[in-house]
Amino acid sequence: MRPTNDPARDRYRDAVQPLLDELAQAGFKVHQLPELRRHGARAAVVVPALVRALENAENPDLVLELARVLAVPWAREEALEPLLRAFRRTPNSPPAPKAALAAAIECLADDAVEAQLVELARAKQHGNARELLVLALAKLSSPRLVDVVANLCADPGVGGHALSTLLRLVARHRTPIEPEVAKPFLRDGRAWVRRDAKELLAVLETLPPV
Repeated sequence: MRPTNDPARDRYRDAVQPLLDELAQAGFKVHQLPELRRHGARAAVVVPALVRALENAENPDLVLELARVLAVPWAREEALEPLLRAFRRTPNSPPAPKAALAAAIECLADDAVEAQLVELARAKQHGNARELLVLALAKLSSPRLVDVVANLCADPGVGGHALSTLLRLVARHRTPIEPEVAKPFLRDGRAWVRRDAKELLAVLETLPPV
């Protein structure tokens, strides 16, 4: 929490107050946006107001909080596309707002946005926040994503997360890939990446060769 005399915090309060007033008029009198989450699906009626606020938001703290509040299943239909648009236009720095948008997208992702997720996961200009979008691909149903994600394993910005997604996709669709995709990760400095590489290679041993 920033100190009360922080100018950035004051700018956030100015940015969020019109939305808090609108929520109060709709019967949701909250002092902070995260309080909306305790209302559960009852708050679905104010999702359009939250989406409008996201689409107009310029304050990074407001973008962050709106992303977190919209990361709930009952907001998917109205919020997923606006979250994707917000991700596209949000700068990489400070990192927290874009990461929160990516986390919300990962939470809500479905097959309807497959093409957009693939495009954004490949777009290196979006920085480290792409990692969560790569993980979101594991939630989708298309077997053609196996090849897409296998290619992403060579991207140093998202390679480890692509490997984790690839493990899930290969296991689900029983689609063989070249073991050479996974082998370099056996020497990765991250224990979870080495573990996933070993698991993927073990799965590949149960499948016909490419």
